[in-house]
Amino acid sequence: MLLGAAHLAPLFPSPAERGRDREGALAMRRLALPLAWAALTIAVAWTTAPAVGFSRDEGIYFVAAESYASWWRGALAHPSGALGRIDARYAVNHEHPALAKGLFGLTHAVLTDGLGVASHAQGFRAGAFLFGALLSFLLARAGGELAGWPGALLAPALFWCAPRHFYHLHPAVFDLAIAALWFAVVEAYRWSLRGGWRRALVPALAFGAALGVKHNAWFLPPLLLAHWVALRLLDRERAPPFPRAIPLMVLLGPAVFVLTWPWLWHDTLARAQAYLAFHLHHENYAWLYFGTLLREPPFPVAYPFVVTALTVPGAVLATYVGGLAQAAWRAARGAGDCSLELLLALNALFPMALIAWPTVPHFGGVKHWLPAMPFLALLGARALAEAGRALAPRRAALATLSLAALALAPAAWSVARQHPFGTASYGDLAGGPPGAASLGLQRQFWGDDVRAVLPAVNAHAAPGARIWWQEATSLDVRAYRREGLLRPDLREAEGPEDADLSLWQHHREFMDKQFRTWTELGTRRPVAGAWLEEVPLVEVYAREGAWR
Repeated sequence: MLLGAAHLAPLFPSPAERGRDREGALAMRRLALPLAWAALTIAVAWTTAPAVGFSRDEGIYFVAAESYASWWRGALAHPSGALGRIDARYAVNHEHPALAKGLFGLTHAVLTDGLGVASHAQGFRAGAFLFGALLSFLLARAGGELAGWPGALLAPALFWCAPRHFYHLHPAVFDLAIAALWFAVVEAYRWSLRGGWRRALVPALAFGAALGVKHNAWFLPPLLLAHWVALRLLDRERAPPFPRAIPLMVLLGPAVFVLTWPWLWHDTLARAQAYLAFHLHHENYAWLYFGTLLREPPFPVAYPFVVTALTVPGAVLATYVGGLAQAAWRAARGAGDCSLELLLALNALFPMALIAWPTVPHFGGVKHWLPAMPFLALLGARALAEAGRALAPRRAALATLSLAALALAPAAWSVARQHPFGTASYGDLAGGPPGAASLGLQRQFWGDDVRAVLPAVNAHAAPGARIWWQEATSLDVRAYRREGLLRPDLREAEGPEDADLSLWQHHREFMDKQFRTWTELGTRRPVAGAWLEEVPLVEVYAREGAWR
């Protein structure tokens, strides 16, 4: 017979096959919100990124990303000589691992050099957008597991509705990338606990990728080991067996780290030692944020917790604290999975506790403990969902959405109002940017807000004017020119002595530069500037005759 049972089987599936089909459809429905969040993240980032200026770090990462992409193109075209060209191409910014910069270079090569659909900066930053999309996807997926569709909807929203977190979506740097990969490692580790060695490979490979982005990923295996040890101490009988993922992370993670960083393929031991030495010696800028009090105990230990409290919008901060408290309560009462509660709480607190250690350098706002924030957002989403169910069991969805609106609406408005000055944002406890300025807190960092005064400089600077950029680097200036945001005739000055214009950015460590500007240019009155809620961030000073 031409039409046999094998041909009819798909038309009349068995009950078991129908069950598998329903499971597949259910799995796809569970992925709908995470995929939507990922797509929305890329769309929002693509739209809002052009207004964000280039940070001090981003300028060098642009150069490094393009150099690394050039090596890969040469390696594909002429494999025989690829090893000999590594040092020439990977010497740029060799103190930092290469994976994130490699992705930035890849998206630039495809979108800008190949397809011509993105500017140079947008091409590099598209790689950063992918990390943001990954984080949104994972947060929505984890939120759905913990609290159903309200958790999937709210977990990414609670993360992005903080102006400083939203800012980090845009620049082609490492901070959001390591936050996304840290969360990915922990989620993969949690997933691997329910399987064998094959599942354990996933967190090991994710850990290697995290190492290829930023050095704080080295703390992940000890942290996960501490989680298992704590479970054994709390309840030896019900504690899980030793996780297979941890030894695989220790073995495979460094291998992936080396494989993704061609700079280490020559003189591996010496270069790895130089990499570690570089990151063990950083200058400490904590006191610049909160004055001389931070030089006295116990304030240095409180630094990341204080900065978080002062920069996250008040209602969002309340959900973070409430979610963390709920996890502690559930673990203490044995309500739910103690392993899960402890794992999420540890990862919500450890990145901040690490920076709180007195000998660890403090600088750069919240970016160095950003990996903690997705876990706080996840716990906050669950807390909101359960509060909605407790307040109105019969109308739980409506109650949860109402609570979410109360938490998210003011925060989303802050994001919209303060963009693109995310590094200058402060929350309700600080009184917003004006209150923070009154308290003497740091106005901004990284030099990205100079982007806001470029239209005025292009319109009014005299032909051939020399500009002292102060906090913006020469590589940032080069990137602005390449992007078409700066007139090509304008030149760089080395200081106020040979400058026609001085772009001073309010930064506590650079107060002397403002006094030098006033003295050398003979004026204390700025001709242009950028403000956030009436707080000056950038001021442009001009020598007589240099501003038309």
